[in-house]
Amino acid sequence: MKALVIGLDAASPAFIDKWIDQLPNLRSLYSTGVHGTLRSVVPPSSVPAWQCFATGKNPAKLGVWGFLSIGPDRQLRHGRTSQDIGCIWDLCGKAGLKTGVFNVPGTYPPYPVNGFMVSGFPTPPGKAWAYPKDLMKRLDKAVDGYEIDVPLTKPSEMKGGEEAYLKQVERLHRKCVESAKLLLEWYHPDLFVMTLQGIDMVQHDFSRYMDKPGSEYSDVIRDWYVRLDEAVGELKKFTTSETYLLTLSDHGSMPISTSLHINEFLKAKGVLAVKSATPKKGRETWGSLRSVILKRLSPNMIRAVYRITPDSLAHRLTVSGQHERTLTRLVNSIDWENTKAFSTGGPQAAIYLNSLDYNSGELRDLAKRAELLASLEEMLNGLTHPRTGEKIRAVFHLREDTFTGPYREEAPDLAVELFGQDEKIHIIVTLGTGEVWSFSPHLSSEHVREGFWAMAGPSILSDFKQDASILDMAPTLQRLLGIEVAPDLDGRALESILSDGWPDQARRMRITA
Repeated sequence: MKALVIGLDAASPAFIDKWIDQLPNLRSLYSTGVHGTLRSVVPPSSVPAWQCFATGKNPAKLGVWGFLSIGPDRQLRHGRTSQDIGCIWDLCGKAGLKTGVFNVPGTYPPYPVNGFMVSGFPTPPGKAWAYPKDLMKRLDKAVDGYEIDVPLTKPSEMKGGEEAYLKQVERLHRKCVESAKLLLEWYHPDLFVMTLQGIDMVQHDFSRYMDKPGSEYSDVIRDWYVRLDEAVGELKKFTTSETYLLTLSDHGSMPISTSLHINEFLKAKGVLAVKSATPKKGRETWGSLRSVILKRLSPNMIRAVYRITPDSLAHRLTVSGQHERTLTRLVNSIDWENTKAFSTGGPQAAIYLNSLDYNSGELRDLAKRAELLASLEEMLNGLTHPRTGEKIRAVFHLREDTFTGPYREEAPDLAVELFGQDEKIHIIVTLGTGEVWSFSPHLSSEHVREGFWAMAGPSILSDFKQDASILDMAPTLQRLLGIEVAPDLDGRALESILSDGWPDQARRMRITA
């Protein structure tokens, strides 16, 4: 194998540094190679972050903004990976290298590669999730039913609560690692790119227990970093001294305990207006049904039912389906003619200016647009924490400064991250509560841009620290493998991590032979 890429979704450098003595495989990578903080994209979500990693391009060159997003035209978009965006596995495949893509978020539907592809989440039930298609039956049989995600739920909604959820995540992880090892044995790819989801799943729901030493769940996060480190060790056995081994996260994570209802905030500031009446029927029907199913059926029963339920029904009961309804209700509840701006939320609150309808398109005027953006920044800069009174730190990302590419007009006009002293402020997009702040977010951690990376292999410097961008990873791997780097990439190949420059032709031929 020429290159092995192991993605540890949401792994945070602060936690790795804290527990490094209990993470022997990552510690070994740190000492034998290069490591540092890896800056993610805007927004720091698994989709588009993994697609940006694989291409070295920012989201505006891909047209991928999230698992689900709404642009300025207020239409739902589903983020997907396609053959035409220039992923490293496609470029390597065209150059004659055998490639394997496994469990990378946003890779449904799978498409033909020079090797194999097994889709990551979200993948609907009953649909083909692997290329070649016959790989589905082989993998299903080998691991007693391959699983892509924990369907439908989170601990607070699940029958059996946290304990039941952890068992589901453990089973999913175990099957994922076993499947990865089998795929490596069956196909012997030159390039294998995969992700493991366990850290992200537990951080979202168990970070709240980290500062509660008496809780039975206080060590869950640490234990999962140890478990993922063990997986890195198992997969490392498939490498040789000529293999480049890269581990990285798509973003990091930070605790949360406070939520800002961003659209309620914009409404209170006179920026957003709502219609006098908002339909509620769809929300109550599917929300109530979902709640009944989750509380009355065991997780194993839910999983079995989910696998055989038609996608048209099963999807409506998923978190993704719930999010679709939330965004649709948001669009339907806004009085567009009297709304200057609205937010579609996310780990960085995506704020769009209403240049379509407000005051006959007034905000198409560049001066009016700049004036409103400056006003929004001033409003958000003036926030103080409702409980502590401390000033909230706002980090702004303007469209013009952040994005380049043919899809830039789909990007938010302004994205903002909000931070308290030791935590991030969670963003909620729903309208109708009348509350600007709340203190019981449905998650206990949120994504941040600071992820990690570590890389070892031929001519990689030892015990060398370098911070980088997630956009630098693909062009760096391409140069190491002798694959031409296109001039339109936003990332750069990191020659500074090498002891004697890029591989010469003789060694490159040996590596890629």
